[in-house]
Formats: sequence, C-alpha cells, structure tokens
Amino acid sequence: MRGQALLLLSLAAGCAPRADVEVDRRAGVEAAGRLWIDTRLPAEFAAGHRPGALNLQWDWDQLSERVRAYVPERATPITLRATTPGEAARAAAALLELGYEDVERAPAEVEGETQRLPLLTAAELRERLHGERAPTVIDVRSAAEFATGTIPGALLVDQDEAAALVVELDRARTYAVICEGGYRSSQLASWMRSHGFEHASNVIDGMAAWRALR
Repeated sequence: MRGQALLLLSLAAGCAPRADVEVDRRAGVEAAGRLWIDTRLPAEFAAGHRPGALNLQWDWDQLSERVRAYVPERATPITLRATTPGEAARAAAALLELGYEDVERAPAEVEGETQRLPLLTAAELRERLHGERAPTVIDVRSAAEFATGTIPGALLVDQDEAAALVVELDRARTYAVICEGGYRSSQLASWMRSHGFEHASNVIDGMAAWRALR
C-alpha cells in the first residue's frame, strides 16, 4: 500500500516514481550535485550538518511553507536528512506533492556532518551590537511581525522572499539573522552560508528573547 501511495504522489507531481527512495549507500559517497535539506531542529542542525545543507524544519509546516522560496527549481535533486525515518517519509511526501521530481532520503548513518552554523543568543547579539565590529542584523519575519517592533537598524526581509532579497548583499560582512524563535532565521542563515556568506549566524532564541532583555 505504501508503495502504491508513493507512486500516485509521484505521478500527481508529474515525475518518475524514482522519488522518495531511501539511499542504499553511505552518505559520504552520494552522487554529486544533490541539495541536502536537513529537517532537524535549529540547534541540532547547527551542531553538525553536511556542508551546503539547507535547514528547513519539519515543525510547524516550515518545510512546505519555505521550500519554494529557497529551492525554486523543481528539478533540483534533493536528499532529505531528518531526525527519524517517519519524519523523512512525511517530508518526502510533502516535497513530491509540491512538484519536486527527485527526492531521496538519507541513510540512517550519515557521514561528513562537519559543517557548523554559528549561534548567538539575543543577549550576545546585543553585546556585539555595541562593539567595534557590530554585525548587520537581518530580521526574517512577516510584515505583521515587523510592525510589532524590530531591532534598530535591522534589515527587514520578508520570510517568503528571503533568499531573493539577500543574494546581492556583501558576502564579506558579518550578519546576525533573527526571527521570532530561531527557526526561519536558521533557514536563511543556512542558505546564506551555502551561498558564500561565511560570517552569517543564527540568533537561536530570536525576537522573543530580545524583547525580554533588560
């Protein structure tokens, strides 16, 4: 039954039933050119992930809401790295339904997770903003959230257009990406790191913690 369901999802998406297969080899020797989407929570992703991986979390439907902005080309070959096999299967089904044509799940044993995403707390960010080499703050929330207040001097980048809006920024500068609670900021910070922004960090506790500062 599961195989039939996946086949129907593949056909509905206009792609071959190759999608949503589990990789039967170690992740260190996968075919070149695949985009790794890592659906783990921001702190776990930050601690170690595949170089170039994009952190689009499964929680709160963040994967289905953001993937089209970060991965506009539906033919992009995708490998999914998730916390559990069930989460990987659900994420693969969601991507198939959105029209992605080549989706496979990473094996249980993943090698080469040597990349880290720097994290800041809101308190650490405030301290750095008063230093000599203050980072540029990128606020990646919705327009309604911006209206409730933001950090003075922050660049306001709508959550659904983030990749397109930051691509022309100076890659040599230091950036601190913030949202409400560290999820969307991890998405954008991971995308930035994979596109040459070597000094991008995620503010892990977000604007919720910033507002609580005294």
